[in-house]
Amino acid sequence: MASAEGFEIDALTLAEAGEGAALARILPLLPPAPLATLGPGDDAAVLATADSRVVISCDMMIEGPDFRTDWSSLQDVGYKAVASNTADIAAMGAITTGLEIAVAAPGSARVGDLAALAEGFAEGIAALAPQAGVLGGDLSHSPVWTIAVTVLGDLQGRAPVTRSGARVGHILALAGERGLSHQGLTKLRAGNIAEVRSDPAVVHHLRPTPPLAMGPVAAVAGASAMMDVSDGVVLDASRMARASGVSMRLDSSLAWSEHSLFGGEDHGLLACFPHESVPDGFSVLGEVVDRIEGHPVVLEGWELQESLGGWDPFTA
Repeated sequence: MASAEGFEIDALTLAEAGEGAALARILPLLPPAPLATLGPGDDAAVLATADSRVVISCDMMIEGPDFRTDWSSLQDVGYKAVASNTADIAAMGAITTGLEIAVAAPGSARVGDLAALAEGFAEGIAALAPQAGVLGGDLSHSPVWTIAVTVLGDLQGRAPVTRSGARVGHILALAGERGLSHQGLTKLRAGNIAEVRSDPAVVHHLRPTPPLAMGPVAAVAGASAMMDVSDGVVLDASRMARASGVSMRLDSSLAWSEHSLFGGEDHGLLACFPHESVPDGFSVLGEVVDRIEGHPVVLEGWELQESLGGWDPFTA
């Protein structure tokens, strides 16, 4: 077998190379977590944190329902996995400190494919969470590419901002894009991938750049509720409204569309603030109102039903 140093191993399938050689190829590509006192290579990692509380979230991406390799490069997939998971940490008002990454791949995949995925992880961490790194993970076999990321975060002494704290009279606001990812998905579905690959909406869909820094900013500004918009404004605002026992009235003077109401995977931050407390970087979408039975989100001129859009892995 060729040496990993010469990269000849990249041409081997994972079935030919085996787990040990594949891991030896990709581990040097992944950035270590600066706060880790014990990193990859043992049965578990150890992460130091000044705050006694640890924010933790996990998510999966599966080839087919979550991504297509004829649309996305494996670098794109790795980058997006980092983006979607770190957005969940930011939505609590925290910063990401470490990631555990598990990957299952077909035996026919090349070691070079796995290396490309690892490069995407590294690019995402460098761009979105440079204060974090990889703590460890797992590598296994699956009929299709399957990625599971567990991400850890630090509240830096602040209280977590949950989705259940929205109060009547507060302002509903958004940091990030509104429906741009779904526009990109629509263009990808429409046809020639090569022609639309550089379109800004397509780029945002394949490699979203969530406004992670705005999570702690919102927490400091006094946000009463916050969450990551991964499944569309209507669906996620409905979740926030139900958790808080209120309804959300969207501003009818804004330009709304099916994309901006129901399109998912923008990974912006939806938050509620007292009047005069909305920080720069957030755009006002509406206001929190008393609960309207059967209508968690309302918009004049629209019949907003959660079933009209948003992401559900079992019904999409």
